[in-house]
Amino acid sequence: MLSMEVTGMKLSRTLAIGLETVGCCITMAGVVVEFISGADYGYTIITGGALVISFGGMIFAKCVKGRWRDEDKD
Repeated sequence: MLSMEVTGMKLSRTLAIGLETVGCCITMAGVVVEFISGADYGYTIITGGALVISFGGMIFAKCVKGRWRDEDKD
């Protein structure tokens, strides 16, 4: 029973990472399309910022958070 729960947890984590990666790739494709189509720099900067936030959040939440040591925790 325990192995089934652990397998489900690994599957849901893998699925979350996969979906977030797909979302980041779609946002990256949007940045590329904006560059190619000659969109205003403001729009490209906004979309690029969203891309950085997406990748940063994904990397922190899925990779770093498990090893994060919070010394201020009660």
